[in-house]
Amino acid sequence: MGATGYNRLMGVVGIALRRVRSELRVAFVVFVAGFLTTFYALRYWIWPALERRLLESKAIIVAVTPFDVVLLQGKLGLIVGGLLAALFVVYRTRHSERGESVPLPGTRRTRILVGVLAVVLFLGGVAYAYLVFLPLLFDFLVNNAIQAGFQPTYSIVDWTQFVLLLTVVLGLTAELPLIMGGLVYADIVSYDLLRNRWRYAVFGIVVLSSMVNGSPDPFSMSLVAIPMTTLYFVGLGCARLVTSGAGSRSGDFGRPVELDLGELDAAGIRAAPSEAFGPLTEHEALKLADDALDEGDHERAAAILDRFDGKDAGSVESIDDESAGDGESADEEVSTEGTSGEKDGLTTAVEGTASRMASVFTEDGTTEEDIGGYYYDIRFILGSLRSKSFHVAAVFMAVVGLTFTFLYGGGIGAIKRDFLTRLPAGVNPEALRIVLLHPVEALAFEMKVSFIAGALAVLPMVLYYAWPAVESRFEARADRDVFLLWGAALAVGFLGGSLVGYGYVAPVVISYLVADAHAADMIIAYRTGAFFWLVFALTAGVGLLAEIPVTMLLFHHGNVVPYRTMRRRWREVTIGVLVLTAMLPGGLLLMLFIGLAIMVAYGVGLTVLWLNSLGSRLMRVVTT
Repeated sequence: MGATGYNRLMGVVGIALRRVRSELRVAFVVFVAGFLTTFYALRYWIWPALERRLLESKAIIVAVTPFDVVLLQGKLGLIVGGLLAALFVVYRTRHSERGESVPLPGTRRTRILVGVLAVVLFLGGVAYAYLVFLPLLFDFLVNNAIQAGFQPTYSIVDWTQFVLLLTVVLGLTAELPLIMGGLVYADIVSYDLLRNRWRYAVFGIVVLSSMVNGSPDPFSMSLVAIPMTTLYFVGLGCARLVTSGAGSRSGDFGRPVELDLGELDAAGIRAAPSEAFGPLTEHEALKLADDALDEGDHERAAAILDRFDGKDAGSVESIDDESAGDGESADEEVSTEGTSGEKDGLTTAVEGTASRMASVFTEDGTTEEDIGGYYYDIRFILGSLRSKSFHVAAVFMAVVGLTFTFLYGGGIGAIKRDFLTRLPAGVNPEALRIVLLHPVEALAFEMKVSFIAGALAVLPMVLYYAWPAVESRFEARADRDVFLLWGAALAVGFLGGSLVGYGYVAPVVISYLVADAHAADMIIAYRTGAFFWLVFALTAGVGLLAEIPVTMLLFHHGNVVPYRTMRRRWREVTIGVLVLTAMLPGGLLLMLFIGLAIMVAYGVGLTVLWLNSLGSRLMRVVTT
């Protein structure tokens, strides 16, 4: 934010603070009116209209707690009333005590046009959500839940928040052309940046659309992705008009053109005037050089750092002065860098810049190896995976895609029906209902399980490919083929443990949990997510717990992590397990239960390793 924008903001805040005291009474009346209107409109008009439009009697809305409806009405009423009161205060305090208006950019006609356009775009996005997107989305979600054997019994809180979130998101998304034009007008981003990075924008739109709508099928994704992509290109047109208008209004024909160093090649970097590197910071210079290295342009990276180093040392002159001085031209410098000395020049430039950065923290000055050691180690290891990233990504996406396709295509319903038949004879499967309290609860579970399966599949691959870099950086020595054996053991243990848990452990545990409710003739209705996560923990969790001692045994004999280290670092392992389990849904009890099970398995692994090494210890005792 520039000085002008900061002063304008402070002026608005100061005027508002001076005038707000005299407007608090009226603002409170506006707040109460907005609160009461929203409170009763939700009960008598908004909720019935949304149910008729979106659900069509295929799903029902329930209150999970006695205070759900009242608290939700009150929460939304407070939000709407607060927004209306804030808008009233801003409107009433737009003039100063001396009658002067708060300075705003643009003419009065432009401000009115922008305000009207913002309202129209937002209302257009809301209308699209209510009339087109949400009815089609809920029709898909409800039908998919019924086909899977679930009961769409939505919590009024989760359902309302989901509908309002999608409506507001699509309404704000419609403001994209106005936002892009405003960012270019305020000189926060450039039109060239928005134009050149359109591919990244489209990719982000597709990812966002898959997250927002809650449905992974291409049709539902396109309902969000296509309008957002269209609005992005409309926004590019608006940004272009703003750029052209700003250029025509400037009239400063003698003003030098600012160079975008990110768009210049190596020759352009060396030929650029020194003024272009004046405002450049060390962080920005390293970022430009790093981007050039990622593109494989070592010559351009070396040129950037050479010019930046020369700027700080005071040795870089203009191109005309260099030509008039010793006769060396920029072309000769470029041709020299294009030879075998290219990488040496780049290394020298990087070391020089890193040394200057390190000197900020020490008096004597340090080198690259003295600072950020772990950062460079991790970056080196990750860089070694770059050539194998395609294989890792392909396996990950294949496993995620196959797992999700199976669950999404009816697998989760088949698992539910088959699992209920495995309950003991004393438990009636019809008495155990699986309900959906959130519209995308089942889809969220399917996505999370798919990502877990993909991560487990590629973890041995990542360690196998990265181990040579780990050995060279940390002087470790191990047989990396142990990771392939570990991957096979993971697959066998995961599948075997899942079958045992699915056939024996999970039915017994769930039967025990529902016994009291069944004896009291209660209606048992489990949330889809909670029920399936419990089944997953009791099935796949059994296999994963069995893998802990197997992994410890393999890593010890493969010289990856020796037994002494595992035994000495058990406290760190315990803390790490508790931190990871704290991220799981379910509260403190679930964290302690899962964490205790993992640490028991870790203790079993230590015991197995102690017994495994008992013979060698006895031999050493006999020998000594």
